[in-house]
Amino acid sequence: MGQKGSSGLFRAVSAFGVVGFVRFLEGYYIVLITKRRKMADIGGHAIYKVEDTNMIYIPNDSVRVTHPDEARYLRIFQNVDLSSNFYFSYSYDLSHSLQYNLTVLRMPLEMLRSETTQNRQESFDIFEDEGLITQGGSG
Repeated sequence: MGQKGSSGLFRAVSAFGVVGFVRFLEGYYIVLITKRRKMADIGGHAIYKVEDTNMIYIPNDSVRVTHPDEARYLRIFQNVDLSSNFYFSYSYDLSHSLQYNLTVLRMPLEMLRSETTQNRQESFDIFEDEGLITQGGSG
């Protein structure tokens, strides 16, 4: 399954990115992008499509407490096909529209700073009632 390095560690898998973590009854799994295909370039930013993923159980198998329903949950989760319509980029924010991204990229730095400050002032501080000190406030 893996290659042994000079440090005595084994390479379990090579990956292009982390989709996320999922926890079932026995513990956490990491979901990795193991195959990708370049689909487009937007303003010099590469956009990739996920072609294949791999789930790896994070804790060592020696500490695994087995549960009879784990395999069923695993099968249900693996029925979600992440390779059908899942795209990502290392440098471009796909969660915003092209128009928004182009506007932000062309916005002068001073305007961007004042917009960030204004958003910070309008935001709700969840620690305010607890008397905890946050980055923007004094407690």
